[in-house]
Amino acid sequence: MARIAHHGRHHHIDQNPQTDPGAPPPADPAPPVVTAPAPDPAPVTSTAPAFSDLGATFNDATRALVGGLWQNVVEEGGQGNGSIVRYTNDLTNVQTGLQAEVTAGQFSGATLGHVQTILSDITTALSAASASVNGGGTFGSVAAAENALRTSHLDILNVVNNDPALATLATQNGATGFLAAPATLAAGTTAANAPHANLAEIGAIFNDAASHILGGVNADNKALITDDVNSVITDMQALMTTNPLLFGGLTGIHADTIVRQLELERTYINQAGISPDAGRASNDNILDIIDIVQGDTNLANMATQGGVSGFSPFPDALNPTPKYLDNDAQTNFWANFIAESNSLGQQATNTVGSHDHHAIATLINDLKTFETTVTNFDAAQGGIFEARFDNELLGATSTLGAEVAGMIKGLQTGNAALVAAAAEEMHANSADVGGNNTPVTGGTYNPDGLTVADVLGTAVAATAAATTAAATTATTVAATTTTAAATSAPQVTAPAVNNAPAATVATADAAAAGGATDHQHFGVPEMAQHFHHMWG
Repeated sequence: MARIAHHGRHHHIDQNPQTDPGAPPPADPAPPVVTAPAPDPAPVTSTAPAFSDLGATFNDATRALVGGLWQNVVEEGGQGNGSIVRYTNDLTNVQTGLQAEVTAGQFSGATLGHVQTILSDITTALSAASASVNGGGTFGSVAAAENALRTSHLDILNVVNNDPALATLATQNGATGFLAAPATLAAGTTAANAPHANLAEIGAIFNDAASHILGGVNADNKALITDDVNSVITDMQALMTTNPLLFGGLTGIHADTIVRQLELERTYINQAGISPDAGRASNDNILDIIDIVQGDTNLANMATQGGVSGFSPFPDALNPTPKYLDNDAQTNFWANFIAESNSLGQQATNTVGSHDHHAIATLINDLKTFETTVTNFDAAQGGIFEARFDNELLGATSTLGAEVAGMIKGLQTGNAALVAAAAEEMHANSADVGGNNTPVTGGTYNPDGLTVADVLGTAVAATAAATTAAATTATTVAATTTTAAATSAPQVTAPAVNNAPAATVATADAAAAGGATDHQHFGVPEMAQHFHHMWG
């Protein structure tokens, strides 16, 4: 801080003044003049963001690009109008931030030239992104737009990771900005001739599909992606058959789930350019498959060996995907789905190995009915609901199909460990999807409920505003979805188990055991694995 200077005249006092009776008395001296000091100069601060922060934003754009960009004119379930909005917002923010860094003089020499290349690529990517969801625009076709989008996006990652200065800035203070996407197979290698002796090598083929599907499926890459997916399906099935000890219990159910979801991916590949929701569905499916592998310790270890890393993860999203706002029919569906998943899992755990053939046969029939009813409801919803939840709910090509198949096999063979694993998966799957939905009344679903009442016990509006918002959404969505569900699919109700309504099974079981049912903790091991969907 500057010191304050005092600028005043110093008056000399004459100790022997001459006396003049007629002279006026001396004037009072003028007060000293104080001049305010000049303020300290304001510290110079840069308005340019950190390069690593821009990298995190770019990571979010990479994740949004998986499966291709999508847009819908009519918003559904609080999900927004499409990933095109997210992608272009992300890239525009990176563009603005980089321009500010250039203006601030943060780059020089070859690195400055590389940043200018990145800015040029961003311009191309923004134009191609818009064209990819609008018929191809000036690129002439959707395929050309998607190819330009993928090429420019990947070029940005290559530029950053091959410039030592930029790579250092991108990972400063533990950051992982501008994280590379999964790698393609080496030049000249295809799914037909790629090594596939273990899960890591099979996963490298999956990486090839995941890389090529960035930007979307089109006429130019459809055959290549399809070949990759078909190869991974065939090779995983062969690996599981040849090495059953590596794929026991929960790991086996997870591996089976991956195969089923890859079969579902073929549907999305064929819907590209036809269904506006194919890109959204593929995004969720591809990312979920990677989550399953990375969240299962056994699969994750098998997927990285011999210097090969398969099923490589994409970077994290900046924010969680908004929860789907359910209408009345969907709220009822989820409540039943969660309650039945938990109740059926508990009954199977109690029944396996009992040698009660009638009870086992009845339970198997109930499991099949449950799978069919859930599948029908999911398929009847269509739109973003189905795009988000197919891989959990759509029967044979979903987590539901894998867990029900595992539970039935365990019941038939008396394999209690397999039944326990399947029950754990059923609980985790229902908790996962329930956690990504908001009941029509607001609040949350109780993932441990064994009855509909238990599941909806926390589904109450926290505030009047929350109730109004949920009701408004329900009114809009129910006008189409509820009607379709009522006419196209049966209402989901808890099937009878051992001739008793599922809603009363927990109470009956507790009474038989001579104690109260614990509705807060489901009777299978707690789970901490891959069910943490970010959905892009």
